[in-house]
Amino acid sequence: MAIDGDGGMVGRGAELARLTALVEGVGDGRGGMLAVMGEAGIGKSRLLAEAARLAREAGLLVLTGRAVVGGGAYRPLAEALVGHVSADCRKGGDELRPYRAALGRVFPEWAGEEPPSSIDPVLVLGEGLVRLLGLLNGPRGCLLVLEDLHWADGDTLAVVEYLSGVLHSRPVLVAASIRDEDCPPWVQSRIVERPEVHTIRLRRLDEADSMVLAERCAGTVPLPAAVRDLVVRKSDGLPFLVEELVAGGMEERSVPPTLAGMVAARLDALGPEQRQVLEAAAVLGDEPDWTVLGKATGLAEDVVLDAARAAQPRLLVAAGDALRWRHALTRDAVLETVPPPVRAVLACRSAEVLLGRAGPEDDVCAAELLAIAGEQARAAEVFVRLARRDIARGALRDARDLLDRADGLASPSSAVAIERVVLLTRLGEADAALKAGARALGRTTGDEHARLCLRLADAAIVTGRWEEADRYLERAGRPEDPHALVLAANAAFGPGRLAEAAQLATAAIERAEAAHDGEALCRALLVLGQCAIRHDAEIARRTYTRAARLAAEYGLMSWRVTALNHLALVEVVTGAHTPALAEARELALENGQLVDVISADLVRSDQMSTIDGPRAAEVPAREAAELASRLRLTSHQSVGELFVALGRAADADADGMEAALDAATGRALAPVEVAALAPVIRGFIPLLDRDLETAVALFDDGMPMLEDQCQTAPVSMWGLWALLRSAVARDDAKVRDALRHSAPVLRNVNRGALHYADAIAAGRAGHVKRAASLLAAGDDALAHHHWWRRLCRSLVLEAAVTDGWGDPVPALRTDLAAFERTGEIRLARTTRDLLRCAGAPTRRGRGRTPVPSGLRAAGVTSREMDVLMLLTEGLTNRQIGERLFLSHRTVDTHVASLLAKTGTASRLELRAHKISARQADPQSLPKQGASSV
Repeated sequence: MAIDGDGGMVGRGAELARLTALVEGVGDGRGGMLAVMGEAGIGKSRLLAEAARLAREAGLLVLTGRAVVGGGAYRPLAEALVGHVSADCRKGGDELRPYRAALGRVFPEWAGEEPPSSIDPVLVLGEGLVRLLGLLNGPRGCLLVLEDLHWADGDTLAVVEYLSGVLHSRPVLVAASIRDEDCPPWVQSRIVERPEVHTIRLRRLDEADSMVLAERCAGTVPLPAAVRDLVVRKSDGLPFLVEELVAGGMEERSVPPTLAGMVAARLDALGPEQRQVLEAAAVLGDEPDWTVLGKATGLAEDVVLDAARAAQPRLLVAAGDALRWRHALTRDAVLETVPPPVRAVLACRSAEVLLGRAGPEDDVCAAELLAIAGEQARAAEVFVRLARRDIARGALRDARDLLDRADGLASPSSAVAIERVVLLTRLGEADAALKAGARALGRTTGDEHARLCLRLADAAIVTGRWEEADRYLERAGRPEDPHALVLAANAAFGPGRLAEAAQLATAAIERAEAAHDGEALCRALLVLGQCAIRHDAEIARRTYTRAARLAAEYGLMSWRVTALNHLALVEVVTGAHTPALAEARELALENGQLVDVISADLVRSDQMSTIDGPRAAEVPAREAAELASRLRLTSHQSVGELFVALGRAADADADGMEAALDAATGRALAPVEVAALAPVIRGFIPLLDRDLETAVALFDDGMPMLEDQCQTAPVSMWGLWALLRSAVARDDAKVRDALRHSAPVLRNVNRGALHYADAIAAGRAGHVKRAASLLAAGDDALAHHHWWRRLCRSLVLEAAVTDGWGDPVPALRTDLAAFERTGEIRLARTTRDLLRCAGAPTRRGRGRTPVPSGLRAAGVTSREMDVLMLLTEGLTNRQIGERLFLSHRTVDTHVASLLAKTGTASRLELRAHKISARQADPQSLPKQGASSV
């Protein structure tokens, strides 16, 4: 389709207006996805070329890639990005660090060992590309043009699907051309029909526009009326045919009736050897490799080059350093002229050349050609080998296509079945993996039968089918294989057969050491550590430490990260100091193990919730949940949302809490802790409001779900549950004794709360000294978990006041000061009430902030100084009231008094007055933000 001097296109005014708006939106930070749809020859490429022109004029970076049949995984993305990634982008800092390994699938020079992961590799690559595209041209933005997306591999299409959903608020526009008749159904449903995807469907030109286009194609040479009318009539409104027919009519003085006729005429104009070269090129594909054609045809190199020159520009056109067909339809028309026997011979010869050369994409093309040549068995072998390579590099959808093609070419083979089980398990489709593998078991023998059984056992473990995993392991008949022993240990650990799991893991360790198998050794140690942490944290610590050390020795960084994360859990259980957690997260970032990064952040959120309180833990938990959402880690996302809900509950935000809990409990594959802890978190609102009966009832609804669940984490709520039941005199010692003899008691927060619960029971029974001793033991256990200690201690101190034992007043005063300092209004109110019941009421209304001499002379009180300090931090009157436990009307009065006493007219002037007072008397006035309330 011609473009006039003003950049306009014939018959595409509305489409151009829409395109211009999309490009302009990128500069404002609004990107997204554009799909240009239409039949072959309708002008999709011309419209994308116009988009590129508009983007360059607007200062955008334009990246262009093209998909071709059999091009391999991520080919159009690699073509678009190659040469545009600077050294700074390669470093990428923290922005790209976790994604470098994934981006190695697009940039071979970045390639490194990708760690095993439960994340769909496409999501990690997609998130990495989002960040990379954001770095390439900064806020000015990018246009990523992907031609012929209908021919793209499955992994490229999955990446595009991901990008289409996340680029709406980023300065990146993806524009793709898609041929209607070749568009796969899932591309139509999952990309084109997405509400956020902009779609332009190009229609054929009407007669008037076809006539205008024909005249423009003729240029300055007058187009005879007869030729013009014939071109318009024969082109049927298809712009490509208009151009081809005009060219044919002007140069050959005749108008061939169809494209096939025009191509046949152009082939007839070539010599016999030249035509043979063009036929071989058509067999090779859309982008023929001209270095192969000499051996494939048996012709000399100068003959091949002469043929390439003779075919330009009527059949071939230059595209950078390469030659491409003038149009995909041109290649189709040439290929139709090649008889099937000749096509098979040319395909077989070309395949042999490519297999012998073994370049990066040669095997893919060779397999395609072998299939054309009728060499189905050989083609299937190549496809399986390519699928195995793609599985290893994370190109899972391309691997699935390759396995499907291998199955379609030859009788089902055990090699295809084994790789399909591996692939489906990696894709998170373990149920489908089990079905596919079971169908193939009857036709496999020997080592392949054993390998398939082990793969099926692994898939069964992923789905929690422990007995099925045991059956497959027995059927494999490899009891001495360390990897089989590791699987058996996992199959025993899942349903809680801990002694058996430990025994099998120990045997696996012995076999792995003898075989110098580092991966099996590390995996076995991890299972052994999981068994040990249920009864002895120190043994677990030593086991995980050894696993981390051996992983480093064997160069297994992914397993070192996993071991360090497990070690961090032990540190969280036994104390608040967790150096392994920071190391695990840093190494996971460097190694691209985003699951472990998120896991570390969730552990940190759990730790923060007991040290600094749930409100402080909410921020990292929310960030972890958002990243988990983008990577579709629903299990991790739901755990993050659980911590968000706890933060909202601690802040008395019932609506926010319910929204987070609804999201967490509504997600597929949410761990059992989510369902169990949802009512427990709801219990925090009545707990902090001192409605203990309601709180206990909610805890009772949830906590029993976690009993006998050996795979669950030792959550911090166990001890609080026992403590609550003791506080309301509902505990018959059953819950306390169950906790005392269970794995969760190894965690400090649970052990400390259990000491408090025992102190309540002892004090209620009149054992005053024992109660005081247990209270002190609880304080020691919770020494580093400040917020949790104050929360739990408020319950035991209330019992001490009520039952008349110990000396609760000093601890209550200490905790009251902390609650007031951190703005814990409800807990401060409860503590103040307890002090009053203990006969030690606190005085309210007296300020705590020293008053500078200048302000003191103006009559400003210390309480007004409290208000002034918070006012200058930007807090509203209502927020100041919450911090100082005053009504907002009282704060209004204090602000009015400050304005009058200082002679200022606004809050802004008050702040300036305070700053000048600090300069005049710096010793007596605390720095901004350091109020003591």
